Amino acid sequence: MHVVFAHHEPIDAGRARWVAIVRSLASVAELTPVTWFTPDPAERVKAYASEHLGLMLPDSLSIVTLPSVHKRMGLTLNSVFFRAFRKGVAKSGADVLWLRSDKLAAHAAHRKLKIPLVYEAHLIGELWARDRNAGERKAARLHDLERDLYQHASAVGAITQGLLDDIRARFNYAGPADVIPSAVDTSMFKPVWNGGDAETVVWVGTFQFWKGLDVLLAAIAMSPSLRLKIVGGGKPEDDQRLRDEIAKLSISDRVELTGRVSQKDISLHVKGCACAVHPLPPEHSISARFTSPLKIFEYMAMGLPIVAADVPSVQEVLHDGENARLFEPGSVEGLSKALQEVAGNRELATKLSSQAGSDSRNYSYQRRAERLVKLFELVK
Repeated sequence: MHVVFAHHEPIDAGRARWVAIVRSLASVAELTPVTWFTPDPAERVKAYASEHLGLMLPDSLSIVTLPSVHKRMGLTLNSVFFRAFRKGVAKSGADVLWLRSDKLAAHAAHRKLKIPLVYEAHLIGELWARDRNAGERKAARLHDLERDLYQHASAVGAITQGLLDDIRARFNYAGPADVIPSAVDTSMFKPVWNGGDAETVVWVGTFQFWKGLDVLLAAIAMSPSLRLKIVGGGKPEDDQRLRDEIAKLSISDRVELTGRVSQKDISLHVKGCACAVHPLPPEHSISARFTSPLKIFEYMAMGLPIVAADVPSVQEVLHDGENARLFEPGSVEGLSKALQEVAGNRELATKLSSQAGSDSRNYSYQRRAERLVKLFELVK
């Protein structure tokens, strides 16, 4: 079975999606040949994989660079790439088309490409537009785009059960589907937690509005016995906004900002921390129901005790008192209490660490690839 994957955006090392895309491609290619259509030169793709992920791409993953025109601010002029994409798919002789871009999948639907489409869904565009206040016209356009996409899709892989349920309800999709959550490279992220220092809480990620950092900072301000280490970064304006909030709360002396670090170096920054935190807010669809965060699986694989918001997307992976301590979403007091409990109770932290590490083996990229390939086999 020959699979074609395409994505019209160039690699951006600052976005977590590229970790998932490249690792998933490499893992699927270990099981069946994959051709990847990308605007990036093969050398740049391989450099990203090596330098940021510590990953050597398999020979069975063929990288094909398609023509692309980039506008200002790093955006891609889609029509140039899309035209080359259609020609590339027609010439490939592939059995399955695998996409995760809603724009590219909708384009394939409109053009009625004669190849089964397996769409990897990560959100509902209409709801995502509302989450970020993009306006009702934008939300309506995305609804129409996704309606056409799901009418054409031969199979769907959704990253959470909540997302799959919403896809079936909103778009009357009744075809083959499976829940295919995010994953972790278990050869890179191994158990490293050393028992922790009983005071440092660590958060890893990018500074997006739906990550719950405001609640986390407020909880740290309420917990004078705790320190916070933030591993990651965002846009300059997001970095400054975070620094301003830290200063406003008068916790600068208890918060460490490392800036962005490569995936292969994350374990060095977290192994001595008391626990890791994932404070997703309940008011956004993407955080409450549609996210399958890489950081949760990385925390688990490194054996970190986890404190996380008790939202449906988290409940699909983490269970209170078993492999994590869950708190009431959006509650500053609840988060503060949970962080202090886990940081101050070595017996509980060790129990959570052990179970999370064991459970992480169910979320390897090899397992993810196997589930994707099963979907491909249903439609080829």
